[in-house]
Amino acid sequence: MKIVHVTEAFEGGVIEFLRCLTNSTPDLEHIIVYGRHHFFEKAHASFPASVKFIPWPEVSTNISPAKDIRALRHLIKILKSQKPIDVIHLHSAKAGILGRIAARRIGQKKVIYAPHGATFLRKDVSALTRTAFATIEKAVSIFPAKVIGVSQSEADAYKRIGIKAGHVNNGKFFPESPVKNNNGDTFTIVTTGRAMRQKNPALFNQVASAFTDNKKVKFIWVGDGNERNFLSSPNIHITGWVDRSEVEKNLRQADLYISAALWEGLSYAVLEAMSMRLPLLLTNCPGNNDLVVNGVNGFLYEYPAQAIDFINQYINNPALMKAHGEASYNMLQTNFSVEQMAQGYRQVYSSM
Repeated sequence: MKIVHVTEAFEGGVIEFLRCLTNSTPDLEHIIVYGRHHFFEKAHASFPASVKFIPWPEVSTNISPAKDIRALRHLIKILKSQKPIDVIHLHSAKAGILGRIAARRIGQKKVIYAPHGATFLRKDVSALTRTAFATIEKAVSIFPAKVIGVSQSEADAYKRIGIKAGHVNNGKFFPESPVKNNNGDTFTIVTTGRAMRQKNPALFNQVASAFTDNKKVKFIWVGDGNERNFLSSPNIHITGWVDRSEVEKNLRQADLYISAALWEGLSYAVLEAMSMRLPLLLTNCPGNNDLVVNGVNGFLYEYPAQAIDFINQYINNPALMKAHGEASYNMLQTNFSVEQMAQGYRQVYSSM
């Protein structure tokens, strides 16, 4: 079976999704048509040698009619060159729009659209803009495509605006017995990702600043971004962009994983934390609330004061922290394994 993936942004969670899916389905033929690619060379090496990559440089995440028309024409040309195709699998918003139009132009009816974080759930734009995004999603749905959310909450969000959607949980490879290297002298709270509005570094900073008088507590932001200036609390260490082994090292040495995100699809950064047996402290938003059972493997929070209170509970109760970390690992194995994801997409592809 030949699957052509199309994405405008070959980075972050989309890279991890495609890496996990292609490595876990060697029986399928995968072709990846990709746009923005800051990390392409490093990421490329972690994919199976059988995966074919085709650049799509004209595409942009921003709306630009002239550029979008050029990108659409090139995408039609690419897809025609790959025929016959069994399924076209579109990833993220711009590819979801242009890809459906291109599929119609070449007569391809078997199309999947995976939002990886619905645009109409964004909290960095006005309510009017979110309504506009939802209207665009409904308008584009006249072009055939099966919407498959990467989490239950993402699929539910589409159903609420009148678009039929299913879901397959994101899945993660996990070590059979991850080694923890905690330093008992400090309590380390970590997050991973791009310092940008979606990840809400201002909230992370607000929580961290409540612990500046406690020298035992330190915060680590693994990553970088254009909003790193919000991470000004003196007890925050920003690693900058580091390779995969350094990310894993920071997670192994941490005591707690925190997310301040405003919205998610289903975060691979959080799944990575679960694979390292970390308890979770996540904002109560779509994508995050699929990963936490309150009081079992962590807590969801609405306000900074709640996060601060939960952190203090963990500091004062190491047994609770350990129990929640074990529950995170078990939940990953049960609900978010790469095997369940691979099987889920095999079924979706075959059903079409």
